[in-house]
Amino acid sequence: MARRVLVVFVDALGDQQLERFGSTLSALPHRRSLRGVLGYSSGALATVLTGVSPSEHGRMCLFSARPDGAPSLLAPLAWLGLLPRIVHERGRLRRALAKALAYAAGLTGYVALHRVPPEAFPWLDLPEREDLFTASEIGGAPTFLARAREAGRTVYASPWQLPEEERLAHAHAALVARPPDLAFLYCAGLDGVLHAEGNDGQRARSVRARIAGHVERARDQLRRGGAEVTTLLVGDHGMADVRRVIDPRPLTANTSARAFVDSTMLRLWGSAEALAQSRLRLERARVPGRWLDSAALAARAAPTAGSPYGDAIFLLDEGCLFAPSWVGGRARGMHGYDLHCGSAAAAIASDAPLPEGLDSLAGLAPLITRSLGIA
Repeated sequence: MARRVLVVFVDALGDQQLERFGSTLSALPHRRSLRGVLGYSSGALATVLTGVSPSEHGRMCLFSARPDGAPSLLAPLAWLGLLPRIVHERGRLRRALAKALAYAAGLTGYVALHRVPPEAFPWLDLPEREDLFTASEIGGAPTFLARAREAGRTVYASPWQLPEEERLAHAHAALVARPPDLAFLYCAGLDGVLHAEGNDGQRARSVRARIAGHVERARDQLRRGGAEVTTLLVGDHGMADVRRVIDPRPLTANTSARAFVDSTMLRLWGSAEALAQSRLRLERARVPGRWLDSAALAARAAPTAGSPYGDAIFLLDEGCLFAPSWVGGRARGMHGYDLHCGSAAAAIASDAPLPEGLDSLAGLAPLITRSLGIA
């Protein structure tokens, strides 16, 4: 009997979000919370795929600091500073430039410029340059997709570049044409809706219903011919409702530390004195959050070698948001908080019993390879 594995990855599927699926996922009764990683989907998805922590695969945020002496991929974009801000921050222009940059540089990974100030581009880098679903490894760690291919298993992985409904239609067509040993479906729509509306928004209900329908349809397609199918619905983090918005501009003005303003993080590079001054300013402003020095980052298994994501990070309390940030404006839902927060945890649901000891995102890749019979 054929043995197949269906993995449906849902961006922003945490415990609270999984619970709201209700009876629509009754075929997946085995559920568990999974410890997440510090940072955003860049790091969490890499951990899901490889089974190792961000300190090993090196991913955490969309942008990192460019290593000294390394060629600057983004420096040519500094010319945007010649345009009025109201022009160079337009989403349509930024998306077109990101597409052109990816094409010119031969990048197949996710490229987005968001609202990064033009003067910052020369010192920034893009860690994700390859398509994670086709890459053989991430930071030296092989993905479970690559391991399955190397073991001679047939693999289908969603083309993440397509819009959500086109991507899922593509998946169903592929599963019908030739059911693979391993199918990896990628769903990003829930994350976008929760950012826009928060956990109680109306659109999330229809998104959840569509995802549940696609899961059941894919299960049926893979069971053709009497195959035995193991289904895993997995997330990378949850989502917290935003209760407080903090303007970061007074916190980064007139400082000698170099800063990147993420949605929930103020990432800082500089001398010990510059970092101390930034920390004092944050404390005096009573910004709700915590200071993470290199030791605190290492304790959270974050990348620290060469300080690619900051010599220190000020991390906001759950439910708080920096806006305007370099990656967006106001949102009603956000993730990217400390590991003890509920929104930092991911969730898993399966039609098969989950093994004892599965308690973190790092355990997913080994579980999937074992389900495929790969040692």
